[in-house]
Amino acid sequence: MKKSISKDVRQKTRRFFNLVSAIYPFIERSLDPAYRNALAMLDLDPQLDVLDLATGTGLLAGSFAQRGHQVQGLDFADKLLQQAQKKHPAVSFRSFDLINLPEIPDNSHAIVCMGYLLHGLDAEFRHHILSQAARIASNHVLVFDYWRPGNLFVRFIEWVEGPHYPGFLAASRRDEFGRAGLDILRAFEFSQNGKVWLCGAGPS
Repeated sequence: MKKSISKDVRQKTRRFFNLVSAIYPFIERSLDPAYRNALAMLDLDPQLDVLDLATGTGLLAGSFAQRGHQVQGLDFADKLLQQAQKKHPAVSFRSFDLINLPEIPDNSHAIVCMGYLLHGLDAEFRHHILSQAARIASNHVLVFDYWRPGNLFVRFIEWVEGPHYPGFLAASRRDEFGRAGLDILRAFEFSQNGKVWLCGAGPS
C-alpha cells in the first residue's frame, strides 16, 4: 500500500484539507447533532475505547467522548488537528497518516470509527483502511458516510476533493466491507444523505 500511493498524492490531500479547514465550522452545524443522535441510538458501551480515523476537527471523536468513551483521534492535517485540540480537550489527538495503519497493533482498540472518510478515497485505499480497521478493532468498526448524493454544495466540495465520490456511491457497502473481513451488524440513515454502518469482524 505504501508503494502504491505516492508521497505527492498524500501531500496534495493534506494541503487540500488544511486549505478547507476554515469551512468545517459550517459543516459541523448539521453533523454535530446527527452524530450525537446516531451514537445515542447505537448505545455502545462507554467502557469501550475508540480510535477515530481521519478525525478532522474531532467532531465524531468529541461525540464519543461526551458519552464517556476514551478516544484517540488520528489525522495528518495540522490545521484540523489544531481546531480539534481546542474544541475537544478530553480527546487525545495525534498527527498520523493512515497509510501507516499497519504500525498499529492488532486488537488494540475496541472500536475503530471513521466519519466521512471513505468517499474521498479510491477503491484500493478504501480496502486498506477497512481491512486495517478490522484488524485493529477488537469489537466494532463504525463507518459514517454518504449513501446517496448530497446537495450542490456537497457535490462541489467532493468534486474539488477528487474523482472518487461517484465510485464510492456506486459500490456495494456490503461487498466492500465483506472483502475487508467486516460483517454489517446494523445500518441506518442518520442524516439526510448520511448512513451509519456498525460492523463486526468476521465473514459476511
